[in-house]
Amino acid sequence: MNFVSIVSGTSTDGLTVADIQLDGYNMNTKFKICSGKTFPFSKKLRSRLLGASEGTVLTAEGMSRLNWDLGNEIVRAVALLNIEYDVISFSGHTIYHGPSLGRNDFGTLQIGEISLLVASSGKTAVSDYRTTDMSHGGLGAPLIALSDYIIFGNSDIMTLNIGGIANMTYLGKEGTIAFDTGPGNMLIDQAMNHFFGLSMDKDGRVARTGDIDDKFLTYLMKDAYLKRPLPKNSGREYYGSLCLTNLFKKFPKLKKEDFIRTLTRFTAASIYDQAKRFLPALPSELVVGGGGSRNKVLMSDLKTLFEGRVETFKDKGINDEFREALGFAILANQTIHHAAGRIVDPKIMSGPVLGKITPGNNFKELFRLIN
Repeated sequence: MNFVSIVSGTSTDGLTVADIQLDGYNMNTKFKICSGKTFPFSKKLRSRLLGASEGTVLTAEGMSRLNWDLGNEIVRAVALLNIEYDVISFSGHTIYHGPSLGRNDFGTLQIGEISLLVASSGKTAVSDYRTTDMSHGGLGAPLIALSDYIIFGNSDIMTLNIGGIANMTYLGKEGTIAFDTGPGNMLIDQAMNHFFGLSMDKDGRVARTGDIDDKFLTYLMKDAYLKRPLPKNSGREYYGSLCLTNLFKKFPKLKKEDFIRTLTRFTAASIYDQAKRFLPALPSELVVGGGGSRNKVLMSDLKTLFEGRVETFKDKGINDEFREALGFAILANQTIHHAAGRIVDPKIMSGPVLGKITPGNNFKELFRLIN
């Protein structure tokens, strides 16, 4: 069965769309990433999405338009990929996530009207994984721990996704532990935009020219989020523009290259701190994905801090650009098989079924194939 998996992450840089073939479910899942592409957002749409997630007040009409415009952007991106598929999986674009500020009762809100793609394609969609996870007592993120467990089993490794926020999955014999470790690229990207008008520090080129400021790093490592107990997650609500503005005020005279270099080290150091603080043992192997895996300085820092082997998903034969898309395709596949999307008991693969199904014209045929 072929899935088109659409991901829009906290970095808010575009839509990643992948064609993924899946057979079976639970630990019998077989997968193949057939093709894919990332479609960058226009500057205008990115600005609107960032504004919404940074607390810009929108009218009901403004929110509806943004939801609809992103839905139409999804339709265009999938059409450009020009693939055949049976099921749509959409991560949703998060513009508010209460648990990142400890406000679980405030819920979570994702936008991007997937019904538009269902209507134009006639295919069935699965979406809204975060809301259903929270409804079942979860935190709504991170959500790809299940796919890591299906792919790697309890192999005593730690997978790490460094997007806007960094999150880890520890796959040990003691059980699976998954949570957000803190900032991934988010603070670095915002600082790069402030200092250089660039969206990211590509390959770590700016960080490579700077020095780590020990005073700044010590201050960063006192971040209250690092001490928060599990379970936990974070987001732009915590590490967004207000956080960065406060850092500029605290260290106004720091050279911009040193600022970027120290933030880069902070991302790596916070990941190490969280692994040491919350895991039963440091992993023998670390498998890194997300945009941060392409930052050579950040990867070098991780290799300096962790004693075990540090590799990328590419080293494991998985195209890292589509690793999250694979994870959300696996979630959709679990949903249509009425199987767990978050594993509470790995021995019997039990847990809540996640996601909402939007039936397409192929809805009956799809479920006949499964049953």
